[in-house]
Amino acid sequence: MKSFLKQNPLFVLVSLFSLVTFITTLYFSLELSSKTNELQIEIKQVESELNDYQNNIINYSYIPSDYNEIKSDLTELSSTEKDLSNFADYILNERENARKKWSSKSAESVNAAITRLFSRMRKKCRESFIILPRAEQDSSPSSVFQAEKIDEADDSFGFSFSAYDGFWPSFSAEEARKLGTQSEIINDLIEHLSVCTDANHSIEIISIKREVVGEIDKANIGTDALNLSEISPLLLRNLDEIDSYAFKISLKTQTIPLRKLVNKLRPPFLLREILINPVEENPANNFVQSSFSPDPFSTKDDPEEKFVPIVSKVDSHIELVVEYIVESKRDLSSIITSLANHSDPHPEVLYDWLKQSGEESLVKEAQNSFNEAGSR
Repeated sequence: MKSFLKQNPLFVLVSLFSLVTFITTLYFSLELSSKTNELQIEIKQVESELNDYQNNIINYSYIPSDYNEIKSDLTELSSTEKDLSNFADYILNERENARKKWSSKSAESVNAAITRLFSRMRKKCRESFIILPRAEQDSSPSSVFQAEKIDEADDSFGFSFSAYDGFWPSFSAEEARKLGTQSEIINDLIEHLSVCTDANHSIEIISIKREVVGEIDKANIGTDALNLSEISPLLLRNLDEIDSYAFKISLKTQTIPLRKLVNKLRPPFLLREILINPVEENPANNFVQSSFSPDPFSTKDDPEEKFVPIVSKVDSHIELVVEYIVESKRDLSSIITSLANHSDPHPEVLYDWLKQSGEESLVKEAQNSFNEAGSR
């Protein structure tokens, strides 16, 4: 055996190398076989996950279309918000709104201003062919066309403030300011009426009624109080964001001054209702019927009855319901706070909506709200 090994050293070396190679290969084969099994198991798991993922993709295939639709809705909501904001600014008309003038007046200054307003409005009516209601002791009828100076009996008309002509209760500053605002609105209405008349087209004021502004006013307003039960459904202030005052003006005039007045009423005045009724006349004066005796032997056609209208009056009794917008309380802060405290907030969507809506000034407030909500 030893001689054989000595005589064949190359064979021995090759055999030893082959044996080592075999053992090494066997080891790696066993090792790789184990890893191969693990990889095959992982591959099957990945294939299963891939199938689940593909199924999920199919189940959520609507997401891209929904996302595009949501973006479109966001653009539409932004446009709607911008329109609402512009509309609120339009009807409030801050530049001409009477509320600002009285926002910081004391009760005493409101009293003095209303007292001066009485004489100013009565003078304006006398100069503008506007006939005021007569005093109760003066029962003589007045013509709607008369252009003569109104007598002193008309000085009793209080333009819905009759209770405070020479009398001023202890109003709070807030209630007095509301009265002052209403008096300025009535003054604006009289100004509008004064440019709608001329010597041939006068206006007779039958009454002006306003709504109560407080408990003291309610106790003193008397017959000048406006019954809101009938007109409340007509008012824009049924929206929570709008605050306004309502007035009801009864007039006797022709349609020409009425058309002029309607054209003059722009925001913050809103005309909510117009009721027009003809002034009562004697029906016997409405037409003349020509009488005739038909001849049974005549071959001529029977003559038709002829009606000749005789217009004795062309004025109408008109009632106007006017709403005056004094405040627009559109506030997006509650929406911002609600979204900031939502369980799944999306601040980028809100920021985008605010910017598209023209409310860039609220983006900083929204960012602060989201930061505070995130820190809690």
